[in-house]
Amino acid sequence: MQTAQPAISPLGILLLVAAIYLVMTSPKKLRTLGRMAIALVVTVLLIIVAGAIMRRGDPQAFGAIAGLVGMLAAVTAGWWHTRSLKRDSTGTSERPDSKP
Repeated sequence: MQTAQPAISPLGILLLVAAIYLVMTSPKKLRTLGRMAIALVVTVLLIIVAGAIMRRGDPQAFGAIAGLVGMLAAVTAGWWHTRSLKRDSTGTSERPDSKP
């Protein structure tokens, strides 16, 4: 008996769109993408390893939850990085002169 593919979560679609938007609007796209990828992988691994150690629940559900939480962590890391880049760029251009 074959089972149908699980439906894509609307939250997952929203997080994917947010991640793409953050990468496209970032001044340093590759660095932002790298930080987002690291946050995704670390978060997913932490959840999957914890689920494997506990050996409770449905592994497929743990994978789905890990994916959504990982995407949330990646979007948060990308937003934080983009915000810090924009803050640094506005801080250096509006430097007051030391002489009055």
